[in-house]
Amino acid sequence: MAIRFVRRRLDMIPKGEAERGTSARLRVPQDLLDRHGGRVLDPERAEVAAGWPRPRPTAYRRRVLLIPNDILGDDTRVEAINEVMGASGLAPIDAAADRRVARPVVLRPSGDGDPDDVDSWAVLQRLRTAADRDDCVLDRDAVERISLDHLMFSAVTITGTPWDTNGEVVDGSYRRSTRGASRVPVALALEPPDRGKVGTDRLTRRPVIAVLDSGIGPHPWFGIPDRATPPPREGFLSVLDEAQEAIRQNAVPGSPSLLDYWDAPAESDTLIRDIDSNIGHGTFIAGIVRQVAPKADVLAVRVMHSDGIAHGSDVLAALWEISRRVERAQNPALGRQDEMVDIVSLSLGYLDETPADAKYTTHVAEVVNRLTEQGVLVVAAAGNQSTSRRYYPAALAETPEQPGAGPQVISVGALNPNATKTVFSNDGDWVTCWATGAGVVSTFPTDVSGPRQPDFADEHRCGLDPDDFSSGFAVWDGTSFAAPMAAAALANALIEVGACDTGLGLANVDPDTVVKRAWAALERCYEQHAA
Repeated sequence: MAIRFVRRRLDMIPKGEAERGTSARLRVPQDLLDRHGGRVLDPERAEVAAGWPRPRPTAYRRRVLLIPNDILGDDTRVEAINEVMGASGLAPIDAAADRRVARPVVLRPSGDGDPDDVDSWAVLQRLRTAADRDDCVLDRDAVERISLDHLMFSAVTITGTPWDTNGEVVDGSYRRSTRGASRVPVALALEPPDRGKVGTDRLTRRPVIAVLDSGIGPHPWFGIPDRATPPPREGFLSVLDEAQEAIRQNAVPGSPSLLDYWDAPAESDTLIRDIDSNIGHGTFIAGIVRQVAPKADVLAVRVMHSDGIAHGSDVLAALWEISRRVERAQNPALGRQDEMVDIVSLSLGYLDETPADAKYTTHVAEVVNRLTEQGVLVVAAAGNQSTSRRYYPAALAETPEQPGAGPQVISVGALNPNATKTVFSNDGDWVTCWATGAGVVSTFPTDVSGPRQPDFADEHRCGLDPDDFSSGFAVWDGTSFAAPMAAAALANALIEVGACDTGLGLANVDPDTVVKRAWAALERCYEQHAA
């Protein structure tokens, strides 16, 4: 295992460097787009409101816009929005606000209109045009906060990540079988590392890593024998019910939804039982943390479908629920210090359509800034497109530090087992950490078995079954797995910092202490894992 933390040198990023590589064509399999009601934005054909920048390629949900809570609660603004909706042949939206900062609003055709003709990007351009009219109550600042609901993609190699035109560079060396698979079962003859005991001077509280991913599956390392058994109380792995409920509330009719925390197939195919590209992804990540930082705990939130796609609105909902959980933990009057979350690990992301200097005000940037203000360390995979184009939220590593807040996002690229950079990893000055992300062995749901068969089998012997994971372990590649390596290193550093300075002990969760501890842990990682 290799980990290298790189000190931020924003003064060395050349002006305009963020705009390189904007012409690459984004390709996403059509079946994935159809399943999630998605579309790829083509800058050459896209409608663009006058005075607004021409977009770059991105993937988004074509019938959904993200509209901030305060705008939805303003009857006058909603009326102005509905004027644009009516002129676009769409039904009016409801003026119904909730506690989320931005919620997905479904766009529906009025009358007998065809739902397939609805395009949230086109509607957004018309809202922008209306905002520039003197007679419209929708001001430009408000419309700038209305956005697409991006499709976010897992950061594993070969499958699950959209490729730019320069991205298909890994067809050979990272495939491990004649069937073209990069994820294959293996056997591991090791017991899980000792967890240590809480209550000692060195471990006053276990650091908690929130993993927003594909959910969890059964595995003996986590005390989960099957899908009928919830994670054990006070165990290594737990789930955040409030976040799963917020995601359920995001459900859009006709679009796949996430109902619970169990990693499950995107489509139920009872005939051949094929395995989705990203099933087991969250379990694999939890196992990495269990190996590298055994004294930590994992808080799992299912935000990603097993086909490797997450809806941006679901990720936002989960991040805000984590922030609220931290806020409760940091309120001494509530006595809920055990709800503290120290690190968020994100092995997914998207390619944004807007210019680089606008990224600091997106919905994702807003909630990430809130988490860093609370002292939560946010770690994100840099993506696998083999490009320098920024992948968000990882590229928020470039965001200027906020006074009194913790460190900005740690953006993680992938290394080979020999500590060289992988050919698939994104790279650039915005990548601030590197960790092993190829040839990684970790836990995998024990009940996953697909239709592929060994190359040879008779009554006495057979070849390797490439998709029978009953062993509970697999080998896999991607910056998806480099990110939890870095998150685990930070968790270990939090423990060490607290052990060396009782004033920064993990039992102390007041905001000032949490921020100082986060900075001290990152500094320790710079020293222990220097690039």
